[in-house]
Amino acid sequence: MSSPAPATNPLEAIRLAELARIQTLLQRVARPGARILEVGAGTGWQARALAANGYDVAAIDIPQSNHSHARIWPIVDFDGRLIPFADASFDIVYSSNVLEHVPDLPTLNREMQRVLRPGGMAMHYVPTAAWRLWSLLAFYPALGRDAWRRLGRRSPALAGDAMLEPIPPAAAAARPLWRKLTHRVVPHAHGAMGSALGELKRFSRGAWDRYFKAAGWTISHYEVNGLCLSGDMLLGPALSLAWRQRLARSLGSTAHLYLLKPPEKLAAR
Repeated sequence: MSSPAPATNPLEAIRLAELARIQTLLQRVARPGARILEVGAGTGWQARALAANGYDVAAIDIPQSNHSHARIWPIVDFDGRLIPFADASFDIVYSSNVLEHVPDLPTLNREMQRVLRPGGMAMHYVPTAAWRLWSLLAFYPALGRDAWRRLGRRSPALAGDAMLEPIPPAAAAARPLWRKLTHRVVPHAHGAMGSALGELKRFSRGAWDRYFKAAGWTISHYEVNGLCLSGDMLLGPALSLAWRQRLARSLGSTAHLYLLKPPEKLAAR
C-alpha cells in the first residue's frame, strides 16, 4: 500500500485516517485490481488515492455538488438515484459520509446492489449520533468563532459539515438571504431529511443497522472510525489526531463503518 501525501489541515488528516481503515479492510475482501465505484466522490481525492493503491476506480457524483468546481479525478455526473453503469460492473461500492444526504436512498440502494458483481460488497462511512450531539453543542461556539474571524477579515480555514473543502463562494452566493441567515443561526439537519435533533436517533448504530437490513443488506463487518470531532471543527488544529483518538474512547466516534453483503439472490447472480 502506498503512503498518502501528508495532510495539510486537521480535517484532511481525519479523512486520510478514515481512508487508511478502508484500505486495510479492502485488503481483506478485495483482490488486487478490484473494480471500485465511489458514490458521492466530491473532488475525487479518495478515488485517486484508492487508484494509487492498485484498484480500478470509477467515481460518480451529482453535478451540483459543492465540490464540482475542484475535481481532481474523472467523475461521472449522475442524478443521485440511477447509477450510470451496467449490471454487475463492480466488486466494491464505497461511499464516505454520503448516504445521509441522499433524498431517495431506497432507489440508490437498489442501484448499488444492481451494479455489484457476484461476491461483491458495499463499504460505507455514515455519521454517528455522537457526531450529531457534539456538532449541536459546538454550533453556537463555532458561530462566535466564525463571526470573530469575519470581523478580523480572516476566512475560516475550515467550514461546512465535516467536509474536506469549504463551500465555494459562488455556491454560497446563490443561496437566498433568508437561507443564509437561518443556516448559520439555527442548527440545521446535516442530512437530506428530518431535523438536527431527529438525527440524534437517525444516526445511531441501531437505526443504521435497521435501515441496512430493511434494504436487503447483510452486515458483514462493523467498526467506528475511532476519531472525535464536531461538524464545525470547533477546536480545529488545537486537537491532534492522537488526541481525537483518545477522546473518541469516551466521547464517541464521528462515523460508523459498515461492510455489507447484497441480498443472496443478487450475490449468486
